[in-house]
Amino acid sequence: MTVRRQAALGVFRRRLGLGLGLGLLWLGMGSPRAALSQPAKPETIEDKPDDPLSAQDEAATRVLFDRAMERLGTKDAAQATAELQELARKHPHSALAPEALFVAAQQLEEQLGQPDEALRLYRALVANHPDSRLIRRTESRIAQLAVSLQSGAAQLVRFQTILRTTSDRSPERATQLQALLTDVPQFALADQVMYLLLDGAIRQEAPEPAIVSHMTRLVTNFPHSDFCARGQQVYAEHLVRSGRYSDARRVYLQLGDRQEPLWQKTATDGLSALAEAERRRLIAATGGLTLLGSMLGIALRRRRELWPPPLEVAYYLPVGLFFVLVASLLQGAQFARPLLVLLLGGVALCWLSAAAARSTLRPRSLVLGTLWRGGLAALLCYLAIERQGLLELVLETLRNGPEH
Repeated sequence: MTVRRQAALGVFRRRLGLGLGLGLLWLGMGSPRAALSQPAKPETIEDKPDDPLSAQDEAATRVLFDRAMERLGTKDAAQATAELQELARKHPHSALAPEALFVAAQQLEEQLGQPDEALRLYRALVANHPDSRLIRRTESRIAQLAVSLQSGAAQLVRFQTILRTTSDRSPERATQLQALLTDVPQFALADQVMYLLLDGAIRQEAPEPAIVSHMTRLVTNFPHSDFCARGQQVYAEHLVRSGRYSDARRVYLQLGDRQEPLWQKTATDGLSALAEAERRRLIAATGGLTLLGSMLGIALRRRRELWPPPLEVAYYLPVGLFFVLVASLLQGAQFARPLLVLLLGGVALCWLSAAAARSTLRPRSLVLGTLWRGGLAALLCYLAIERQGLLELVLETLRNGPEH
């Protein structure tokens, strides 16, 4: 075959291949000219699926999130909060975006005094991340803030500042809360303020008329509020501790009349505890009469041997008084009264035991004397602990050991 024929055959083959290719293109895509005439559709963010970030981008976002979280408790808390908001805005598809919004909203609400801005972030979280695990907590905060802000953001910030800067038992808190109610009679959280005033008065052991006044005002102004129910609970518990069992029963019955199952159960539990307290008081009264009668009977029978007092009394009395004095200076003198009861009862038992021992030395009498002394000493200890409301504390210590 000549060179010219070979070249002609190569040109034919190339043209045939091009023709077949164009034919296939025509069949599969239509006219090549039409295909070339249609510009490619640009890819936009909206066309991309809302997939999570890549592992590398998510890790970088985690670093930014952790850095902001570390500075929340410092002087840079405001800047860290802003960074969390920016993170959620720039990386809305990150798994950390809902948490960043929630933490930022918490900081604005609780620390930075911007509850209205916090409400905006909470709502943005619900709108943009409806499947987040934080939705229920966020919706709860939205509902509470929507009510709290009805009297204005400034008043809510004032209330939050009072709670943050004062303690439960401080007179300053009561003074500032009362001033808030005076300045803003229609404060959106007035029921909570009245409850806090009642609770603070009980904690401070204020005079009973002041406690009753707070309770009356709360029940009168907000009879259906949950804070009214909480007030009834703490007031009833206060009455039980004070030994006013009939008044406590009346308050528990009023609490039980509510429709909410929570408060009905609280009232039921309170009435059960009240019945137990009444039973213990009856036992304590019986024990007290038994102890007093026994000691009085021994004193009458051994009146000739009562003088002079035994040497043990001269040692026991000053040592006991020293411990009572120390107890009166610690933990609000919680243990001073039971120690004083133990001291006086112990001195009387020691004195009577010495008087009884002088009259007889027979073995049988010594054994019986030891038994009645031990029984009266145990009864004295029980009365001292029970009457001061320390029985549960002692039992808990015996079960679990002292706290470290």
